[in-house]
Amino acid sequence: MKHIFVKLTLLVAVLAGLALPSGCARPGSQPAAVFEAQPRPLLESVGLSASWDPNLAVDTSGTLYLFAVYDQDSKSQLGLAMSHDGGDTLMSRILPISETKVSIASHGEESPSLAMSQGAIYALWQESAGDGSGTIMLARSLSWGESFDKPIQVSGRDVHSSKGFCSVGVAPNGDVYAVWLDERDQACVLYVAKSTDHGASFPKSIPIADHACPCCRPNLGFGSNGDVYVVWRRVFPGDIRDMAVSISRDGGQTFAEPTRVNEDGWMLHGCPDSGPAVAESHGALSIVWMTEGREQRAKLQFARSIDGARSFTKPVNVSADVLDPNHPVMKTADDGTIWLVFQGRAASTKGNWGKMQAYLVQIKPNGSPSPPEPIPGSDNSIAYPTIGVGSGGRLFIAWAQPQGDRQTVMLTRGRTSDESRAVTLAR
Repeated sequence: MKHIFVKLTLLVAVLAGLALPSGCARPGSQPAAVFEAQPRPLLESVGLSASWDPNLAVDTSGTLYLFAVYDQDSKSQLGLAMSHDGGDTLMSRILPISETKVSIASHGEESPSLAMSQGAIYALWQESAGDGSGTIMLARSLSWGESFDKPIQVSGRDVHSSKGFCSVGVAPNGDVYAVWLDERDQACVLYVAKSTDHGASFPKSIPIADHACPCCRPNLGFGSNGDVYVVWRRVFPGDIRDMAVSISRDGGQTFAEPTRVNEDGWMLHGCPDSGPAVAESHGALSIVWMTEGREQRAKLQFARSIDGARSFTKPVNVSADVLDPNHPVMKTADDGTIWLVFQGRAASTKGNWGKMQAYLVQIKPNGSPSPPEPIPGSDNSIAYPTIGVGSGGRLFIAWAQPQGDRQTVMLTRGRTSDESRAVTLAR
């Protein structure tokens, strides 16, 4: 018995001092995913010393698509880099998407949007006109990113908008939708345009709601039955800035009066520059958004609807005690799991602010969220993290962070915990 007690004591001591790999937790607090120890600046390998505002996508073959804004001849350009080996290396060059003679708008939540469906890739952005106005433009690739067609104007011929904050999405039937904020009529109005020919043309754009918060990017969602959801931050009477959703049940021809997702009661005499994240899973529409509510303390709220956005569950705070959580992005895995990434600061009892870093939350198909977990190596004043979800539990997260006097895009890779128990990630 004495020998058994000694062995158990030694085992407890070893476990207490055991160094765990990045992203791992001690028994009883299994993390949602395990990541490699250090992120990497992949775009430097294709000659980009300054890059920002990344977007990620992963196709069925496992090819990783990394979109980013970069500087070319003092103009902001949008380009694509691809990896066929899971992010170990990128192809030797970046493929330009926007035209080199013009500059795109990319700051805050005013950055390009990306959607992919069955080999087609759609990129949407606002082009700067030089006089404070801009035009919503779309470029498509029908060749898995091998080339992109010449960009076309989405917001209407000869129509310029002093706003943008655009999002693109693809419905289950292949129709392409673009939504953005527009001030052609002076007030900030939510506009939508639809393409039925896979992004070759957008015959018209229509206003669907007014009183939009002027710098919060709207977003799109789609039901399996053809419903189209537009989610945005609306300015309610009294300068209350809460989330709203408008639904089209006729394929985008008309949109219903807005429904309030939740009465957060956030009174703000200005725009917080923070739009919602939207995802679908097993017939449920999920929304995550930042609010300070009546408590005047920032948090990320999560709510879902299982009745076609007619009603939503009571919101859950998915950012827990993370400080300044903001700019959520969600992607849905093949098994219906939703992965949420956002930026925030570690909670501190010493009164310091701490550096902005990326956090990950797993939302199971039943709507149950995990606690937020910091992404290893992201605690370097990062901005606007984004996520790509591949098969086999593979996760890719990218963000921009300072490097000298410029920004550079960083990438890290992970696997869900079930997949990673017998896998070691190597640089």
